[in-house]
Amino acid sequence: MTSGAWQRSLCIVLGLALAALPPPPAAAAAGEAAGHAPPALVASTPPDYQDYSPPTGDGGDGGRDGGGGKNWLIPAIIVGAVALLALNRHLQQEKAEQRDDSEGTRQLLRDGPQLPAQFNASAFGVRGLVRGGWPIVVDYAQQRPGRVLLRIGIPGADTVSYRLDQFGLGRHVLRFELPPFLGAHLTPAVIALTAADPQTGTETIDGFSVHGIGVGPRAVGSVAVDRLEFNPALLRAQRGDTAGFAFRSQSDFDHAAVEYMQVTQSPDGVRKRYVNGQRIGPVQRDRRVESAPAQRWNGQDEQARLSAGRHQLQVRVWDEGGDWVGAWSEALVRVQGE
Repeated sequence: MTSGAWQRSLCIVLGLALAALPPPPAAAAAGEAAGHAPPALVASTPPDYQDYSPPTGDGGDGGRDGGGGKNWLIPAIIVGAVALLALNRHLQQEKAEQRDDSEGTRQLLRDGPQLPAQFNASAFGVRGLVRGGWPIVVDYAQQRPGRVLLRIGIPGADTVSYRLDQFGLGRHVLRFELPPFLGAHLTPAVIALTAADPQTGTETIDGFSVHGIGVGPRAVGSVAVDRLEFNPALLRAQRGDTAGFAFRSQSDFDHAAVEYMQVTQSPDGVRKRYVNGQRIGPVQRDRRVESAPAQRWNGQDEQARLSAGRHQLQVRVWDEGGDWVGAWSEALVRVQGE
């Protein structure tokens, strides 16, 4: 996606380590994990955010395929308030979990970041690999006032928490480095993103979307997968229409997958459900990846049933060094049976 395709209201680079902060009294009373705030900004637009220091908070929902532990799967719950409670509980369990994550690490290196088979776009989680000191980037848009949080949970450690709504409404790309206490080795983590009502934080809100998220040196710059295309806007299945995809990778990745998510609108956020997908092999730096004729989608799910309605392209790329990206298209394809 080019800079002309949309207007970024803010692009911020957050500096090196994260300093551990004690939880605020309200959070402590609620039993929330201690937060971690980024250091002073080293670059920002507009300049009045220069002294910004985000408070801590709470968060989200999500899971896809997985294994390697009783707490591996992220709950695939899409109802707003229930999604928030489920992911909050999952992050607390992640903090208390004591396990050998070697099998989980191997699976994520093999199969890539894991997302739920269905999730609420305003409350979801990704199971991916992290490492202390690695960069993370998130590209998101917030259209309504609310409490927007990004949280990272690993076994046996405090949850890292960022309050993103302090940057205001609009589209933002945030990049910062993960705290050293996450460890010098690759570790499976839950990365949760949530947008909730501003007063109580107990109900998800509409008007929040994540366009991309990535972890690792190869994943960042902006987000290393961009310029997503998904067309045509209308797919008439009975006429034999098919939909094609395209995207650009800014780095080399050993593996990539494209997936088709059915999307429906609800008052508590857009809901997404996986219907079909495929692995497409490695991708190369600064190359446009485009669907071959055999890779085009016919509008059917994995059981060869018509998947009517609107659909979004989801792209996952990952590297055997642990770097990974998840990205979502702005364009939608509507599948029609007649």
